Amino acid sequence: MNNYWDNVWTSVDVKDYKKYINLNDDYKFIDIFKQHKISNICDAACVFGKYSAIFSKNNFKVSGFDISEQSIILTKNMLTTLNLGFMDFCVCSITDIKYRDECFEGVIAHAVLDHLNTTEAIKALNELFRITKKNGLIYLSFDGLSDNDIEACHEVLADGSFKYIDGTRKGMIFKYYINEEIKKLIMGKEILYFNTKQNGEREVILRKI
Repeated sequence: MNNYWDNVWTSVDVKDYKKYINLNDDYKFIDIFKQHKISNICDAACVFGKYSAIFSKNNFKVSGFDISEQSIILTKNMLTTLNLGFMDFCVCSITDIKYRDECFEGVIAHAVLDHLNTTEAIKALNELFRITKKNGLIYLSFDGLSDNDIEACHEVLADGSFKYIDGTRKGMIFKYYINEEIKKLIMGKEILYFNTKQNGEREVILRKI
């Protein structure tokens, strides 16, 4: 997976992705984080910095990480271009996060766990909770299933994940979680928010107790 994501973000330009960031939208998860007095967050698998930018625009102290060094470079350049502040970003895997225990009040992982096999997703969720302070919040999202997801050339792994074996997605893992599987993954966690968007994406906010 390291090679796949490095290839995705190699030689990308901030201007190609800036159009995907709307800093003026009203985001429900931002309101919930503010209601719980969250002030600093970690953007897990920050890709090109969309959610780092949204949180920074709303006066959160933002740090983050990604498995791809190119992604970290892109995120920092994006935030700088948008004149938004940020703390530190590092290169690491979500299954072995470099940050110490309980160092963030909030963590966001947008469409990340569904790009791991089930075993790795469980380990990643444990890592996200590890770096979150008590009473802190963890935001997760899970993509819907599109025709493109099904039609792209893939093999099906034992846990139902798709491993793409050709084309632009070659090497990528994608697991479509039905709602019951999401609830099983987060079983025993305190759920503050569960929302299904029109495009099929599911948003979840958990509180560490």
